[in-house]
Amino acid sequence: MSKSEINLWFVFWPVQILALLGIVLTSPNWLYLFLGWVLFCGLGSAVILHRVVSHKSIRLKKWLKKPLLFLSCLCVQGSPLWWAATHRGKHHPHADKDGDPHSPKDGFFHSYIGWLHNRKLGKINTKVIPDIRKDKFHLWLNRKYTYIVWATFIILSLINIEFMLWFWLIPAAFSFHQEAIVNSVCHLGKFGYRTFDTKDKSMNIPILTWLTWGQALHNNHHNNTRLYDFAEKGEFDPSTIFLPFIEEKVR
Repeated sequence: MSKSEINLWFVFWPVQILALLGIVLTSPNWLYLFLGWVLFCGLGSAVILHRVVSHKSIRLKKWLKKPLLFLSCLCVQGSPLWWAATHRGKHHPHADKDGDPHSPKDGFFHSYIGWLHNRKLGKINTKVIPDIRKDKFHLWLNRKYTYIVWATFIILSLINIEFMLWFWLIPAAFSFHQEAIVNSVCHLGKFGYRTFDTKDKSMNIPILTWLTWGQALHNNHHNNTRLYDFAEKGEFDPSTIFLPFIEEKVR
């Protein structure tokens, strides 16, 4: 067993608060914000943390593996190892049942953010991630996660405060809310439609597709978790735009 590596009080909440202050007290840089949204919400969170590390949906190009895993730490949602163990080991085996750490059956607030404050839910069992539990780089990222986040904050702040806020901190803070929307709204069973009769309450909500980088096509995902592309006929998964650049083609 291992403790949570999202580090609520020394990383997660300070970053959320600093991002909010940045939004309130500074003028937006829309170019930085867009690029950061693509990089951290799209590539880092929706692709690397979710599709690649948690579900092994594709094999990354070897030269990109470590840089992209490092990038995923900067989404400030915990280390990739912790994220995968929570998602693969708890959410999918128990979706919307006892054992699911963030099911709306325990209340909307709980599914959105409250579950992070439950110390029991924050613990992980690395036996559910045998492919990465002994990987040296994953273990290093897990140990150094807090230092990585704050070192990035200091270095980027010294370079340019506006760049740090609108390119990294604010998009990174939002990347959590992107995932929280999926965990909560897409599991309420009240909005959208179901293409597949899965054993949970997952729904497809197309209006949220771009906001969540395709992850709101959530019923499709729960039907087949190993697919990179969540879209079925007539749908579009925005995360597919990254695929040609990051996937290692198997010959």
